[in-house]
Amino acid sequence: MRFRYFLLLMFAGSFVSLYAQENIRKDTIRTDGDSLRNFSGEEVLSSPVSGRGTDVRKVDVQLPEYPDSGKINIPLSGSVHVPPYFINRSPMFYGDYSTSGQIAPGFYGSGSQTTLPGFGRMNQAAFGYQYALTDYLEVQAGVSAIKYSFPMSVGASFGASGSLIYHPSGRFRLTAFGTFTPADRYGFHQNSYGLTMGYDFTDRLGIEAGVRRYYDPQRGWQTAPVVTPYYKFNKFTLGVDVGGILYEVLRNMVVRNRQGNSPTIMPPGR
Repeated sequence: MRFRYFLLLMFAGSFVSLYAQENIRKDTIRTDGDSLRNFSGEEVLSSPVSGRGTDVRKVDVQLPEYPDSGKINIPLSGSVHVPPYFINRSPMFYGDYSTSGQIAPGFYGSGSQTTLPGFGRMNQAAFGYQYALTDYLEVQAGVSAIKYSFPMSVGASFGASGSLIYHPSGRFRLTAFGTFTPADRYGFHQNSYGLTMGYDFTDRLGIEAGVRRYYDPQRGWQTAPVVTPYYKFNKFTLGVDVGGILYEVLRNMVVRNRQGNSPTIMPPGR
């Protein structure tokens, strides 16, 4: 009896399945036309909701024309604002700058930011004052500050400087100078004083020579010569102090002459 009921249920299921397949004779999701076809420019779009037509000819799309070589030149001017006093436009050094100038009669200022890859960043600012006491005597004074941001150290260093310049002629001058700092961090500022003589060979080329005493935290007060040839450009003066290099070269020559050709006995290795 149960077997007969099972056969009747199987027959009824097969009939319903055949009836459903015969009634679905076409694709119910078929579209009347290709929705991705190109418009010729004279056709009108009609909205299936509102039934209103939209004139395609009112849409004006202009694509950029590129040269035949295939190279696309994208102008970057105006996309990123780079001030003229920035010293490097690369992303790594973006923000580094250097500027200086006259603030008021007799007052001068300068500022800069320097990025040291792998170490940190330094910001510097300095203000100076210059005043002529007589036609031959001039005094200068200034203060400076450096803020440093390193991975294991963040702080600031301050310093003050002054000089007295005597120039009896247009090309010759004597300068007495000194600097002072309350704390010497990383060698940014040093306590020092000295005397130099300067002479201008031409309107642009000259030399500064003399002696300087400075304080070394490890060795105490040290004496070093000053030999600075310089060249005057239109907006700044470029000079390099080679006194320390000359001093070491001469000292090595004197030491070698004193030793002669005598052999040097090295200490025994450990």
